[in-house]
Amino acid sequence: MRWSNVAVIARREIRDQLRDRRTLFMIFALPILLYPILGIGVVQFSAAFEQKPRTAIVVGAGALPDAPPLLSPTRDTFDPSLFDNPDEAARLHVILAEPGSGWDKEEKRREALRGGLADAVVMIPPDVRSQLDTTRKADIPIAYNSTDEPSQVTYLRLREVIARWRDRIVDKRLAAENKPAEFVEPIRVKAEDVATRAEQGSSVWARLFPFLLVMMSLTGAFYPAVDLCAGEKERGTMETLLISPASRGEIVMGKFLTVVLASITTALLNLLSMGLTGMQLARQVGAMSARGMGGNPAAAGMAPPSLTSGLWMILLLIPLSVFFSAICVALAVLAKSMKEGQYYMTPLYLISLPLTVLTLMPGIELNLFFSLVPITGVSLLLRSLILGDYATARQFFLPVLLPTIVYGAIALRWAVDQFKREDVLFRDAERFSLGDWLRHLIRDKEATPGPGQALLCFVLMISSAWFVLQFMPVGASATLVMGAGQAAFILGPPLLLTLLFASDWKETLRLRMPRGRDLALAVGLAFSLNPLVRDFGHYVDSVFPVPDAVKTVLAQMMDQLPGLGSAIVLFALIPAVCEEFAFRGYILAGLQRGYSTRTSILLSAVMFGILHVLLSLFQQLFPGTLLGLVLGLIAIKSRSIVPGIVFHAINNSLGIVVGTVVADPSRRDSLRWLFRDPAEALFQPIWVAVAVVASAGMLWALIRETPPVQEDLIAEPNELALNR
Repeated sequence: MRWSNVAVIARREIRDQLRDRRTLFMIFALPILLYPILGIGVVQFSAAFEQKPRTAIVVGAGALPDAPPLLSPTRDTFDPSLFDNPDEAARLHVILAEPGSGWDKEEKRREALRGGLADAVVMIPPDVRSQLDTTRKADIPIAYNSTDEPSQVTYLRLREVIARWRDRIVDKRLAAENKPAEFVEPIRVKAEDVATRAEQGSSVWARLFPFLLVMMSLTGAFYPAVDLCAGEKERGTMETLLISPASRGEIVMGKFLTVVLASITTALLNLLSMGLTGMQLARQVGAMSARGMGGNPAAAGMAPPSLTSGLWMILLLIPLSVFFSAICVALAVLAKSMKEGQYYMTPLYLISLPLTVLTLMPGIELNLFFSLVPITGVSLLLRSLILGDYATARQFFLPVLLPTIVYGAIALRWAVDQFKREDVLFRDAERFSLGDWLRHLIRDKEATPGPGQALLCFVLMISSAWFVLQFMPVGASATLVMGAGQAAFILGPPLLLTLLFASDWKETLRLRMPRGRDLALAVGLAFSLNPLVRDFGHYVDSVFPVPDAVKTVLAQMMDQLPGLGSAIVLFALIPAVCEEFAFRGYILAGLQRGYSTRTSILLSAVMFGILHVLLSLFQQLFPGTLLGLVLGLIAIKSRSIVPGIVFHAINNSLGIVVGTVVADPSRRDSLRWLFRDPAEALFQPIWVAVAVVASAGMLWALIRETPPVQEDLIAEPNELALNR
């Protein structure tokens, strides 16, 4: 790659973006104008909401005792001494109602509260004085509408006021009986918050800034990417750029660097504007609190992130912008127009938002698993840095940074591949006709599916599995239904799509008789890799423990089966057949039409691991992906689906058999020669070493093996020649 050409293209694209008023407004003007306006609006609306009086109907106020008073002398508000600030009493207006006026009837109260005639209704019992004097306890109902926020706020205020009135009644009783206050409250919890005011403020910023950083990085990257790719198609300048001395990769890199610059600039300006607006907002809320206007005193102490946190934020912004820019450029290249490119924004947001909102949930902490999740790992790492938890940040900095860079490199490589395809660059606008599309499916089928159809198969498998699992009965037949469900939502979509999109279903599903060498390697690898798989699985379980509830459910499912053979059929043979036809058959064949063999194997393996996360346990992501790489290699080299099914079935069966054997404590001592930890079925080091050597040798032989070219033993010779 000639970086001089990349620099020329980058300068050209940057100049074009700086000449676009919409781009300048989105990057520079909008962040400066948006957040101050939002901050002013928040302050004004908050003040208006707090200052608006709320109405409480008090029914039967004449029955209240004279001391201690609940209402003010004017009887239109509650006693001001029951509030922290006497001015707050004026914002809770009281309307008296006599018993028998209708407010004591449940139906009228319900209709009045729903109609907004009152925010809450307090029912004073007629015999409240005698209750307090004799039974020493009185029930005071408060009716409110929980779906109406003003009504709910009024209810909370009333609860606090009546609770303070109750405390005064208790104090009066204690004084009458000459007993100290400690008589009814022997233990008092005294909270001690060790966090400083600045640390409390950093907690607010730690939740806000990661979310803002992700959203602004994505927004700042998407619109320039659409303009630089889909926009050039519409303006007709793409052809001029393609005939330049720069290669396709250099063109993509130049556009990519421009998008990265726009993303970083947009995110930084938004963060700066949001930070300044937040500090000003905190000061105004604090001033409101000091004036008794209902503000939150803690808000006045919200301190901005430290300079160190700001530097970390900028450092993390670079790989995040690279990641989003690469994805946006790849999607923008696919778009045939600016309009279509903007449509891609919605699904990209729908994917990014949950990964970001996940960091706002309580109990979500940065660990090895979340560090590998795109977007989520960066957000959690940034939260740790803003909070000053540098021990956690140092531990997971590289596990977060490296995967993010790898994901961005994969997306950028995808963008370069798309830019090299003429059918993508010069795709014309098209009108969709259902009839023409159906006729095209029947008449103009390709021999094998394409990458888009492979992705469609994966999405259909996940969505259909979701609905099947929702209706799966819990009971003795659950395991049988699960077996039938696997055939429905894992095997069904690839078979259906093969009929729709592929003319050569034997090539698509790799329906060839395997060679004896391929079967032998599959069987040998299944046995030799098992010790390594068990050790790796044990390590994953130690880092991400399986919940006890899940272990209990799995044990119950195994107990429901009549024997070991049925468990092998249900958990080994059926998944092996269904998953191999889906991932090493249809999906891998579809990916091979658009990507290199190595990329196709990697993508199918990642999909294989993700499926196990969504349908089983997230602990299976790493073992599933690694085994998917081996299975993909076996399928490519053998050109047959059978060796993969054999490997898959043996691997799953070994897990079931070994787990069943070691589950019996009486057998564990006799297995010490095989397992160093019989309870966990971890093999002795000598067997692990043998497994490493044997697996390495067989994998090397498999990699160097030449795929078979003999005639298909399932298809007829004439048909095979025609398909080829």
